[in-house]
Amino acid sequence: MQGVEDFDEVVLYGGRGHSEMIMMVLQGLWQDRVRLRAVIDDLNHGFMHPGLNVPVISGVERLARFARVPVLLSMGDGHVRARIAARLADEGAVLATAIRRRPDLVAANVQVGPGCVIYPETPISPNVVLGAGVQVLAQAIGHDVTVGDFATLAIGSILNGHISIGALATIGSGAIICNGRLGRPLRIGDGAVIGVGAVVLRDVPAGARMMGNPAMTVRDWARLQALVRKGSEQG
Repeated sequence: MQGVEDFDEVVLYGGRGHSEMIMMVLQGLWQDRVRLRAVIDDLNHGFMHPGLNVPVISGVERLARFARVPVLLSMGDGHVRARIAARLADEGAVLATAIRRRPDLVAANVQVGPGCVIYPETPISPNVVLGAGVQVLAQAIGHDVTVGDFATLAIGSILNGHISIGALATIGSGAIICNGRLGRPLRIGDGAVIGVGAVVLRDVPAGARMMGNPAMTVRDWARLQALVRKGSEQG
């Protein structure tokens, strides 16, 4: 999978509300240096985008008209990004990586995979590795953090130090992943979903869905709420 950080034109894959939000942020970052050529929407296309003033086209049309233009993956769902990226790789496309490498915010040794989108005001500490297609809207990423391919760090989330986030995991808005230890990072398994505002204190298995403070599985949270209601009724 190829990627590029320095580009002067791009096509945006994704035409819905989340993608528009991403594009608004990036236009402020690019300050007219990068030209948006088209928006790709496989479900609804064949018209001019009313806000971005570029054609909305299908993936097939992208291959015919803009095969050499880097593609920016903007969809909020990491599974969708992974599926589209696999198809684009087969087509020989180059994934655009949107990052502003400010020395006052982003450590010099941060490693970023192809197809990442990183909010330009997110501080990223030393020894951070981001896999392919990661979307970072987080408030901050601490030191010694690894984030797997196509994971999503939503708005306001915080990753502290010594953390390993699995591929396709989702860290919800305002969630906090607490510190691991040197040689023993706190691990969030592949495909796990950390709910909005959750506070994770210990490892999370692959595929688990967590919520609350401290974070627990959705099933355990439901049981806890049932006990609380039962206690209130008996009291």
